[in-house]
Amino acid sequence: MEELSQRKLMLLKKITRKTYCTMEELTQQFKLSRETIRKELLPLEASGLIIREHGKIRYKNTRENAEVLESLGVLSKAQRHHRILQLLGENKEMRITTLAGKLKVSVITLRNDLATLELEGKVIRKHGSAALFVSSVGTLEGPDREIPARIKILGQHTIMHISPGERIFLDSGEVSQFVASSVPPYSNIMILTNSMQTLEVLQSRNYAYPVMTTGCSVSIQERRFRLVQSKELDKSVEIDKAFICCSSYAAHTFFLDNGDDIATIEAVCRRAKRIYIILDSKFLDLQGNNPFDHRKFLSKVQEVLIDDGIGSFRANILFARQDPLVICGHDFTYRNAGQQQHRIGFLVNKDRNYFVQAVHNSLLDAIRACNSISLVIRECNGDYTSTVDNFNILLDERVDLIIDYSLCMESLMYIGEKCLERNIRLISVDYMAPGAIYFGANNATAGRIAGEHAAAYIKEHWDGKLEQLLVLGKYGHEPITKLRISSALEFIGSQIEMNHNALHMIEWGHPTNNPTQELVKLLKDIPKEDHMLIMAFNLRHLLASYDLILQYREGKNTIIVGQNHTRQIEELMKLRDSPIIGCVHYNPEGYGERIMDLALRMLNNADVNPLNYTNLTWLERQHE
Repeated sequence: MEELSQRKLMLLKKITRKTYCTMEELTQQFKLSRETIRKELLPLEASGLIIREHGKIRYKNTRENAEVLESLGVLSKAQRHHRILQLLGENKEMRITTLAGKLKVSVITLRNDLATLELEGKVIRKHGSAALFVSSVGTLEGPDREIPARIKILGQHTIMHISPGERIFLDSGEVSQFVASSVPPYSNIMILTNSMQTLEVLQSRNYAYPVMTTGCSVSIQERRFRLVQSKELDKSVEIDKAFICCSSYAAHTFFLDNGDDIATIEAVCRRAKRIYIILDSKFLDLQGNNPFDHRKFLSKVQEVLIDDGIGSFRANILFARQDPLVICGHDFTYRNAGQQQHRIGFLVNKDRNYFVQAVHNSLLDAIRACNSISLVIRECNGDYTSTVDNFNILLDERVDLIIDYSLCMESLMYIGEKCLERNIRLISVDYMAPGAIYFGANNATAGRIAGEHAAAYIKEHWDGKLEQLLVLGKYGHEPITKLRISSALEFIGSQIEMNHNALHMIEWGHPTNNPTQELVKLLKDIPKEDHMLIMAFNLRHLLASYDLILQYREGKNTIIVGQNHTRQIEELMKLRDSPIIGCVHYNPEGYGERIMDLALRMLNNADVNPLNYTNLTWLERQHE
């Protein structure tokens, strides 16, 4: 294939990152005529890289084309992640610089990719290198054993309930072993177990955080740590969440596969704050020998998780009304209600970053108190097609209200208009759809809070002098980010005298510019003695830039203000001489309760405010 021009590379990069593009999109983004775009696309079409049909331009996804993209250095993030896992699978361990060279990306970009894959539990980062994290659950009954889809689904839904820093109990079930093999590294999760098999899984992956075992005796034959009858766990043992895998269920009774486990499991349940019961639908209606009386702990049981081998109609017949049954599918969740009065649909983005996960879990916590509400959750990729498809499935489910947390701006008009047409109540979270009740951040206020604290620091520590202001953002800012940026800059401008030329923007996702190269050049060009404020409106961009900022700037003359507080930022703020002075916190853990309050009032035809805002707080760096 002939060498492609920079313009063709940028077009190809744009096309590969979407399901499809239109000629209008390309002409608007690249500021070129339709004829020029057409001529640039002809060689890409002739080489089989793209397909043009019915006004839509698509990337042709083949292995050969993936190799071409790799050689050109225009792989999308998802494609890079897939290729990284392939390369590590072939080579066991590779130097980070070697991986970056093969994929034709910067080391910074490669490190960010590895950080994401590590949080997903797919790779392990070492000093200057990376290795594939291979789940050991597949070796429990032979090296070639395939994990059943039901176990994967239940395991993935279980992991969604676990947050960094928690203390959890995992038993001997297959789902527990899947969880043990897949909990992200460096998540500060203490694990308590009664199972040698689960312990071996953790040991095989060199799990980095405390692992404790139950019991005062060991059964080598059955590979269990046991508590004898009437014994209790040590008083120092605290358990936030206990996950209990039951072997079968019949006649409103759960069963364990080993009678000697009952004393241990009950002692764990007495100590746990929350209990989750997990059941493989394959073992429904099977009478076991070792009944587990979960009713003694019913006030603590948050969910009974079962895979989608059972439908909601049969579930209503088999399970007791008081059991909080949740049916789990590949990309959906259905929470059954014994005495259903309303059905709520929850459309949520699949991107399980800290913020989305916190909102998701807080909504689940809030809805458990509503015994008359059935919840149908559909997970989408955040693009128009996936979001609309899953939204239409919710409509087919005949829900009474939809909570839209898809984070897809392109689908807002469609969702809003459809809900108005069908007379279905709609709550939009963080993005506003037509006719919806809004819940989320007051973005103007969020920007102003950042500006206020930045200005206060500059006045107190730099005598009100600011020579340089750098904004880390994203190309083609969506309205939310634009509002936050403009609000922050407007307040700073009202308080601090600053030359207009002192404002700099670094934009990720630009069609022609490399943000890392631009940032390095800017940091090199600016005198180190200049007072410099850096405002980060996307924490991923801050994490990508943090090491470079430390490398090229002096701490005493540099401060960073962030948005969307996370644990990662909290850890960076704790570091000695960290330039991050604080971060605006949107408190996602409180979203669920507020959203459910709105939903219930709307379902009861009460008046609600059209705009409802989350609590915004400022988390400041703690000085020693």
